[in-house]
Amino acid sequence: MAKRRNKSKKNVGVKLLPISITIFIVLGIIALLLIWNKGKIGGYSLVKIETASDEAVPQEPEDKLEIVLEKKYLSSKTKEKSEIGVLLNGEELELSELELSSSNEDVVKIQAGMVKAVANGKSTITAKKDDLETSVDLHVITPIKSIEFSTPSSKIEVGEQVQMKLVTKPSDANIETLEYESSDEEIATVNSNGIVTGVSPGKVTITVIDTYTETEKSVTVTIKK
Repeated sequence: MAKRRNKSKKNVGVKLLPISITIFIVLGIIALLLIWNKGKIGGYSLVKIETASDEAVPQEPEDKLEIVLEKKYLSSKTKEKSEIGVLLNGEELELSELELSSSNEDVVKIQAGMVKAVANGKSTITAKKDDLETSVDLHVITPIKSIEFSTPSSKIEVGEQVQMKLVTKPSDANIETLEYESSDEEIATVNSNGIVTGVSPGKVTITVIDTYTETEKSVTVTIKK
């Protein structure tokens, strides 16, 4: 009886051997196909094979050219001048290495490394070096000498808006240099055009500042329910 069992086991082993070899060969073929087709069989990706080209290649930062001006505004009354500087990646360049130009020489001229005001208006200053180019706008203005609010105080309701009215001298003075501030934005806010909005009851100080001359003036605004 024992001999029959041993013989039966041997027969099973003999039958399984060709199957194992066949499976091994099939798996080997599949592995080769995956390698040859970069992890794809029949258009479907089964394995992701990373190559050197898949890795992120660090890129060198691009060169940056930048114009540096002492002032964005120049006075036409005094034919004001200002130094001009040009940086390449943060390092100052010699102006002799550059091509400098003004888009409107009736407004601004460039002379000996300086920009000079000629007449009221705007001009674009451009700097070129090889293939690099950069620009910046420069304004020539009539400066403000004095600022006054048309009313010494004002009262508005919560949610209401009011335009702060100013009297500037001289009459042709440029008002683009003006900025507004609120002493407490939880009571009232003010935008760049001087429009005040009531937020909550209380008193707040609205200040207008001329960024060119640093002249400033304030007014009290009362916010009511």
